[in-house]
Amino acid sequence: MKFDPFEQMSKAWETWQAMAEESVNRAHSFYDAIDKVEAKSVERAESAMSEAQKLAKETLAYNTQLAAEWRKLTVDSITRAAKAFTPEAKNN
Repeated sequence: MKFDPFEQMSKAWETWQAMAEESVNRAHSFYDAIDKVEAKSVERAESAMSEAQKLAKETLAYNTQLAAEWRKLTVDSITRAAKAFTPEAKNN
């Protein structure tokens, strides 16, 4: 009976290689899954930013319109107040 110590080492090396290859494959699978999740997160973030931009534009337009209305009301009020204190208004 012949005993070869390197035979055990060869089997251990093959086992180690198989485990390392499996580990690398699992890491690839894990990172593929992370890529998908990250892509969805980026898509959601882009959508949220797009909606925020739209909302900011609408808010700016509304504030501009509101300011114009306030200016118009102010001018109308001043005009009415001025007419109330003119001699023409007192005679009517």
